[in-house]
Amino acid sequence: MLDGLLQLPWWGYVVFVLTMTHITIAAVTIYLHRYQAHRALDLHPIVSHFFRFWLWLTTGMQTRQWAAVHRKH
Repeated sequence: MLDGLLQLPWWGYVVFVLTMTHITIAAVTIYLHRYQAHRALDLHPIVSHFFRFWLWLTTGMQTRQWAAVHRKH
């Protein structure tokens, strides 16, 4: 258990965390901000579902609530 579940070197964990963070930031920017709040682009349903699931898994954010709060400010 000392090496964790993935048994990566220290830099592997850094890459893993940076990748997860990057995907989450992209999901917020593309899906929540551009797609849900402003309807500025069209996403394929599979891409939309992936982003929604990813945000639920990593942040617990509710899409409807985030878009409504963003539109108010």
